[in-house]
Amino acid sequence: MRTKVFFVLVIIFGIVITGCKQTEEKAEVEDIEEVKIDLINDEFPEEKKEVKAVLDSLFMSIQQRETEELLSYHLYSDKFTEFRDGLPRTGASENEEYERQLLKNISSFDYNLEDLKINIFDKVAIVTFNADFRPTIGENVVQLWRQGTIVFVKNDGVWRITHEHFSPMTVEDSE
Repeated sequence: MRTKVFFVLVIIFGIVITGCKQTEEKAEVEDIEEVKIDLINDEFPEEKKEVKAVLDSLFMSIQQRETEELLSYHLYSDKFTEFRDGLPRTGASENEEYERQLLKNISSFDYNLEDLKINIFDKVAIVTFNADFRPTIGENVVQLWRQGTIVFVKNDGVWRITHEHFSPMTVEDSE
């Protein structure tokens, strides 16, 4: 009889301990309470500053013709896509080749970005702008008016480009 009481007490003790542990874990989860993110209405000001700094550095690398620096701003993978000048979509290898060729062919690069907009959706940023690109190729300054969209993803704490889209833009003279 004594053995039976001992086993019953051990079982009851086990159930009580398990129940307490589950209640404790549940309380810990409730204490952690997830921060709610409103992807549409939250402005994410710190992230906007980070993306703007990356964008500035990216264009600085073009001006300084630093190929590896320029390429480092891209998150090249099978998910990388690019549209350029109305041509069919390309991927990472085509973009890398284009970027290398661009820096090889220019001797200088000036630009203005107008109507710059940076929208943050937590770990995704969509940057849009109207660009006046002026690369110098040989002795000639070529003026390229482009609408640009660049999609950044925050990967391992760093903003990297995963999509680029540049289209010709019609500019009307204001004379």
